[in-house]
Amino acid sequence: MRNDVERAIEKFRINASGSQKHIEIAEAMLDDDETVLFVTPTKLKRPGRRNGVPQVLFLTDKRIFSNSRGFLNRYTTESTSLGEVTSVNFTTDKTYAYIEINSPTKKQSIALTGNLNILKQVYQEFETAVNNYKSQHPAQSSSPQPNAAPQPDITEEIAKLAGLRDKGIITEEEFQSKKTDLLSRM
Repeated sequence: MRNDVERAIEKFRINASGSQKHIEIAEAMLDDDETVLFVTPTKLKRPGRRNGVPQVLFLTDKRIFSNSRGFLNRYTTESTSLGEVTSVNFTTDKTYAYIEINSPTKKQSIALTGNLNILKQVYQEFETAVNNYKSQHPAQSSSPQPNAAPQPDITEEIAKLAGLRDKGIITEEEFQSKKTDLLSRM
């Protein structure tokens, strides 16, 4: 196993037992000149699916890379350059913490379990890696494309939020917070 992979496993106290072979298969697809900052066996949550797909996820100084074993034990690889990432979010529920990676072409939600303080450090590692990459490679970072879809009308967004509030999906406090945020963009 690569030294940077071992360091990342140790730093975030990742339980990699039972996943060594899967990690080594994925590790072979890493470039020699990239540094691994985080690695974990996890589950990739796919829209419309109840259970996640087992995978190994790597955060390097250049990309977010995952390798998952799917149908008939075939491996699928996904890679997103850190320059493509538009946002990194952190949420929790009763079972998991989720790190959500957004780019213009996809949204990836990574389900993690463990000590909440360590999971917050993992989130910070993702944010720091993206920010560092973008500051070192400004020309390669994603930026709005001239033909990109127009931004939704702020009044429409507020009306949608009001509907969610009226249905009890979000609280009055959440509605007011989002409304204030949207109005500040005008």
